Amino acid sequence: MELFNVLVSIPVSSQGGSLNVIQCDGSYTHTHGALEWSIPLVDKSSKSGTLEFSAAGDVESFYPVNVSFNMNRPYCDIKVTGVQAADSDRAVQFTTECSVITEQYVIE
Repeated sequence: MELFNVLVSIPVSSQGGSLNVIQCDGSYTHTHGALEWSIPLVDKSSKSGTLEFSAAGDVESFYPVNVSFNMNRPYCDIKVTGVQAADSDRAVQFTTECSVITEQYVIE
């Protein structure tokens, strides 16, 4: 499985101290009260990554963590094998394109 454009968004208050990113695989931004960690690709050769940071707040203030990503194949191996016209059952030429986009994935 390959995940593209992985974005991990962690709530981080801008009040009460500064954010200090110690280590980051990929890239990050700090905007709108969240630390947004971006990883271009997660696959067999790059299964893990590290984001280490320090910030003021109690444990609950860093949740919920939101994760979004894209995939170019579905979880199951489903395929369109043919298309027929509804009024004549005649085979119709077709092409397919598959993508999986998360609407919401939350860690609480």
